[in-house]
Amino acid sequence: MSLLEVEDLRTYFFTADGIVQAVDGVSFEVDSGESLGIVGESGAGKSVAVKSIMGLIRDPGRVVDGSIRFDGRELTDLSERELRREIRGNEISIIFQDAMSALNPVFTVGSQIEEVIVENTDRSPKEARTRAIELLDDVGIPDPEQRIDEYPHQYSGGMQQRAMIAMALACDPRLIIADEPTTALDVTIQAGILDLFDDIQEKYETSMVYVTHDLGVVREVCDRVGVMYLGNMVECAPYDELYRNPKHPYTQSLLNSVVTPDETLDEIDPIGGTMPSAVSPPSGCRFRTRCPAAFDDCSKATPPTYDVGEDDSHEVACLLYDETVSRAEPALHESDTDTDPAESGGTADD
Repeated sequence: MSLLEVEDLRTYFFTADGIVQAVDGVSFEVDSGESLGIVGESGAGKSVAVKSIMGLIRDPGRVVDGSIRFDGRELTDLSERELRREIRGNEISIIFQDAMSALNPVFTVGSQIEEVIVENTDRSPKEARTRAIELLDDVGIPDPEQRIDEYPHQYSGGMQQRAMIAMALACDPRLIIADEPTTALDVTIQAGILDLFDDIQEKYETSMVYVTHDLGVVREVCDRVGVMYLGNMVECAPYDELYRNPKHPYTQSLLNSVVTPDETLDEIDPIGGTMPSAVSPPSGCRFRTRCPAAFDDCSKATPPTYDVGEDDSHEVACLLYDETVSRAEPALHESDTDTDPAESGGTADD
């Protein structure tokens, strides 16, 4: 049994303009001690998927179908009180991308970490303060005994993000979800945060789900990678396998759009077109309107998931891998180079 099992998750937003199918049939697993990266363009549904796991979807959105099991326990059956008291913080923590907005500016950093500890454990306020100092030290905050009484505005952007990581670790969760936590940071600070995630995962033996549009970030921290497009998970594989042998035309296009330092290009090769609306997505494969390998059957039904790896660790949702379907040859092909496009730190955005 995997630590986290998400199966056929569907999260919709019911708006005046129509039903936004933000997450529509997504499935993935995370094993104990494993790090899963979820990548895709803005609007792919990455953040909505992980917020659904935490039970953080608010009106007009809701999880309409699917299963979210954590250590065998069905989270969609839990009440808001049960999620707050038993799951959030204690078992699963989330790190948001904008630490400046996530931290309350009128309370000290230490008091916010201590509150998490007191509310979710049996530790006294004194014990919580001691633990908060230990956590600030663990995440690389200098002089934690002094810094614990400072306010968020007295921290740099990188230090604020480290404080958020300390808060996520406060109750020793078994799974940490990081929702684009390095987006607002410069490259040097970002590298330090990624190194910190490696250290934290090794020390605390925690699993991670890392949401990002940055292919370079995935390379640094993830064991496996899931690729999302317009609410669907289109491919999932071990990191090395995905970058060496991408199967889905969308994944191939993402990697082809990344510029590597050793290349000289006359122009960038972006993905053609724009992502359709999640209110009225295309029938069948949602990527077909931008796919250079699309054929007639792509519009008829949502493609199932096919096992394309030798050990069933590589999955792709594309009719190109259905041997019973008649089709033209795909326009995109597997890479024949060992160059890792993610080394450039490129992003998946158009």
